[in-house]
Amino acid sequence: MPTPQKTIYINFFDGIDQTKVNKFIQFTVDAINQHNPTEIYYLISSNGGDVDSGFTLYNFLVSLQGKMTITMHNTGTIDSMANVIFLAGQKRYAAPNASFLYHGIVMNFNAGGYGRTILKEHLSRLDGMEKRMAETISKNSKLTKEELKKFFQQGEGKDVEFALSKDVIHEIKIPSIPQGAIHLAMSFV
Repeated sequence: MPTPQKTIYINFFDGIDQTKVNKFIQFTVDAINQHNPTEIYYLISSNGGDVDSGFTLYNFLVSLQGKMTITMHNTGTIDSMANVIFLAGQKRYAAPNASFLYHGIVMNFNAGGYGRTILKEHLSRLDGMEKRMAETISKNSKLTKEELKKFFQQGEGKDVEFALSKDVIHEIKIPSIPQGAIHLAMSFV
């Protein structure tokens, strides 16, 4: 007897950092254990954030694909590192008024002195992060590494028509949660 389809809807509207990613993962694991879904449908909007934390979340979501469908629905904006996380969805949608932003990595430095070696190390790390992002985005869409490199150098905001043409999303549609569906919201304030 086939397993009946069961979708849970989860809202996430926040930035990406180590603490929030740990809570996102725990929230998702708890929802899976409590509801045993065949699909998790994320209604997501994020201004991005920490690259390493974002890759941890991306890989966690990809790891779930063996036992359920991961759906992403951009309900506002998907910026920066959130683009990588968004592409963890096997099914991807965007609201008609949603947007996507691609830009280069910004590193924050603590006060203090920095020698040539430290600066070269930071530049190497920054280049590596942008390379990982470009490889992951290009692997999961029709955006090329060359296009992404240009976006990273100047910053590019894109609309849903662009996202659809580049297979970042599969459809433009208004978010809709069915009557009686399980609907949860993450809030990590």
